[in-house]
Amino acid sequence: MITPIELQSKTFKTGIGYDKKDVDNFLNELLIGYEAIYKENMELNDKISVLNEGINYYKTIEKTLQKALVLAEQTAEETKNAANLQATAIKEEARVKAQMIVAEASSEYERLQQQTIQLIRQYEAYKAQFKHLASAQCELLESDSFKIHIANLDTFLEKTSEQGAINFREEAAAGIQPEIKANRIHYTGETVQQTDTSRGSNQDDLEFYNLGEDE
Repeated sequence: MITPIELQSKTFKTGIGYDKKDVDNFLNELLIGYEAIYKENMELNDKISVLNEGINYYKTIEKTLQKALVLAEQTAEETKNAANLQATAIKEEARVKAQMIVAEASSEYERLQQQTIQLIRQYEAYKAQFKHLASAQCELLESDSFKIHIANLDTFLEKTSEQGAINFREEAAAGIQPEIKANRIHYTGETVQQTDTSRGSNQDDLEFYNLGEDE
């Protein structure tokens, strides 16, 4: 291959003119060199084109990756913000619910406390009433209205014995089996009344009624 220096320093034999053979040989050598350079240049251009395509491809990938990275960063930031907002909302909702539960519990506690106080007051009032009633009944039992006058009782027992003896003799004479009866005594304050009851009545045959006191 002819170099640029050889091309510059090339001389032809002179006579009447340039030697055609020398010129042709030089041109052939020059053509061969040019063809080689041309082919090499074409190959280099092809390689450059391939390299440029590769560079463009990688640049496209780089841009795509950059866009994807930016999108991923944006998505991550949006997801983070959404998660923070949701967490804040959940926290606020939980706080509000907790306050409502505390308020309801406090209100229920106050209601139960007032109800308890009211029940205690009612109990104390009922106890005082029962105590007063029991005291009044004890005072009534100790009053003169529930005292038996011995004179009236002796007269009543005497009359009852006489009448019983007469009835017993009359029934025996008539052949009637005497029926044993118990006398129930009703005390009306000043006088004693007698009521006949058949045998088999309760042992508590003395009943006292205080007609002088309203029940």
